[in-house]
Amino acid sequence: MKNNKHAKPQENNENKNKMKTKQKTHANPKLANENKSNMEKENSNDYLGGQLLKEVIQKEGRKKMSEKKFLKDKEELEKAHKEEENEKRIERMNRVNALYNPMQEAFDKMQKDIESGNMVEDIDEEFAVVNGEQMLNDDIKEIPMLIPPLFQRVGLALIIGSSDIGKSTLLRQLSICVVTGLPFLGMKVNAKYHRAIYCSSEDDEMSIAYLLKKQNKDFLLKPVELANLIFIFDTYRLLERLERELQKNRVDVIVLDAITDILNTDLYKAVDVRCFLNQFSQLAKKYECLIIFLHHTKKNAESFAPSKNNSLGSQSLEAKVRLVLEFKANLNNATIRHLCPVKGNYISPELKQSSIDLMFTNNLTFKSLGTNTPFDKINSNEVSLSTLEAEYNEIISLKEQGLTFRDIGLKFGVSHSTIISKVKKYEKIKKTEIIVKE
Repeated sequence: MKNNKHAKPQENNENKNKMKTKQKTHANPKLANENKSNMEKENSNDYLGGQLLKEVIQKEGRKKMSEKKFLKDKEELEKAHKEEENEKRIERMNRVNALYNPMQEAFDKMQKDIESGNMVEDIDEEFAVVNGEQMLNDDIKEIPMLIPPLFQRVGLALIIGSSDIGKSTLLRQLSICVVTGLPFLGMKVNAKYHRAIYCSSEDDEMSIAYLLKKQNKDFLLKPVELANLIFIFDTYRLLERLERELQKNRVDVIVLDAITDILNTDLYKAVDVRCFLNQFSQLAKKYECLIIFLHHTKKNAESFAPSKNNSLGSQSLEAKVRLVLEFKANLNNATIRHLCPVKGNYISPELKQSSIDLMFTNNLTFKSLGTNTPFDKINSNEVSLSTLEAEYNEIISLKEQGLTFRDIGLKFGVSHSTIISKVKKYEKIKKTEIIVKE
C-alpha cells in the first residue's frame, strides 16, 4: 500500500512533463520539425547499421566459402599434379622398356638357362665369330667406298657446321647423286642399290618439295628418277621404322637430319651418346649401308680452324663415327664453302690437311672448284678483296716489267712465296666469280 502511494505522484509528474512537451510542440512548429528530423535520422542510422551488419555477415560468409573453395581447388590441383607425375613416371618406364636392348634379353635368357643347366646348343650360330685365317683369305683388299676417297660404304659418318650454310642442301645433293648415279662434287658414286633414305626433322614435306624443284633446275632430272629417294619426316620410333624399310629394300645411304632431334639423351653424357650411336652402328653393319648424321658446331666455331673438336656435345660422338666432315663458309666470298675432312679412319692423311673448295649456286647446288685450301688459311681475313686486287695488279705490272717474284717480294718487304700466294688467292676468287656468273 505504501508503494502505491509513492508511485502515483511519480506518474503524475511524467504526465505533466509530456503535456508540457506537447504544449510546447504545438506552440512551436520548428521544434516539432527538429524532433521529427531527429527521429528520422535515428531510424535511418538504425537502417544503415542493419544493412552494414548484413553486408559484413554476407562478406564473412563469402570469405569462408572462398576459403573452402580454395582449399578444395588446392587439393584437386595437388591430386592432378600427382597423377601427372605418375603418368610421366610410367611414360619414362615405358620408354626405357621400349629401348631395352634385345641382345640383353637374349643374354638374360642364356644366363638363366646356364644356371638351370639348360645350355644353349646353337650359341655359335647366334654369336658367330671370325678368325684371323678367314680374314686373311677373304677377297677384301681395301675398304669398300661409297664415294671415294671420302665416304666408306658401311658405318657411321658425321657432317658438322654452323647454321644456315647449306649442310642439309649438301646432303640432299649427296642422296640425289647416290640414287641417280650422278657424280658428287666431281667424285664417282659407287652405289650398289641406288636407294637412299633422308630423315628430316627440321624441314617439312612442303619445304623439301620446293627445295628439290629448285635443285633440279641444275640436275634436270625426271620425277621418276628420284623414286628411290625416300623421305621420312616423323622421327617417332625411327630405329624401328628404318629397320622395316631396310627389310623391304636395301639402301646405300641413310641421312639423319638432325641428330639432336633424334637423340633422346643429353649430348654431353658420353655413355648415353655412345649407346645411342651403337644402335645405328649395328643397323648399318647388319644392312651394309652408310648412315650420315647432320650436326651443329659449338658457338663461335665458325671463327676457329677446322677440327673434329668443334662438334657440339660429347667427344664420344666424333670418336664413334669413322668420318667427320666440317662444313665452313668462306670469310671473303659468300658463295664459297669449304668441305673439311677433319677425321677419317679410312682416308689418307693428306686429305685431312686441306678443304675441298665448293661454290654454292643460285639453284642451291654445290659445284667443286677443283681447288683446296689449307685448314689454317680458311679463316684468314688478312686483307679485303679490294686490297688484294690492288696488290695483284701491282704484282702483275712489276712482273710484266721483267721482275721476278723474289724481286717483287723484296720490293713489298715479304718473301717470294707470299707474293705467289697472293696471286693464286686472287685468281682463285676471280675464277669463282666467273663460274657463278656463268
